Amino acid sequence: MEDSSPADIKKPALDQLVGAAVKTHRMLAGLTLAGLSERAGVSTAMISKIERGQVSASLTTLEALANAIGAPLINFFAGTVEHSDVSFVAAGEGMTVQRLGSGFGHTYKMIGRAEASHVSFESFAVTLEQPLKPRPLYRHRGLEFMHITSGEMVFQCGEASYHMKPGDSISFDSSNAHGPVELKTDRVSFITMVTKAQSSEA
Repeated sequence: MEDSSPADIKKPALDQLVGAAVKTHRMLAGLTLAGLSERAGVSTAMISKIERGQVSASLTTLEALANAIGAPLINFFAGTVEHSDVSFVAAGEGMTVQRLGSGFGHTYKMIGRAEASHVSFESFAVTLEQPLKPRPLYRHRGLEFMHITSGEMVFQCGEASYHMKPGDSISFDSSNAHGPVELKTDRVSFITMVTKAQSSEA
């Protein structure tokens, strides 16, 4: 069987690309559908349909969502043009992303992001500190890689738990329930990268 060429890959429709971008920026801002709805004055049902690419949102609606999220409107259309992403972040820099929606005061620093017509990834530098508040395990589509840079923690993935130390890495299907369950040191720092296929459900 011959490999598919780039021309054989069907590009998602415009509404799907814009919707996926809205969802990505909402999640990066740590907003739930209800939270974004309250800020933007757009119903949760409409936002959900936009994110799934089921409706063609007006520019007025998209502008309201962008303003509520705190992202430039043009970011919603970045995936609609052919491009090859390159992301460079100098040491000590990056965009701090507060996971407000989780209620855990969990701060990530985005240190890389790239997107192609069929796949995207985002990478973060994360530091967790004691006390580690009780939190649910995470589940989402895609693949994930983590590398511990300092500290020790117990990390659960599926039914298994791993005592991770500096230099340890783990790669997994992120549809498995996963997340830190115990910090063995006062502070734990790690690099994580999440990659996923581009689709209307991403």
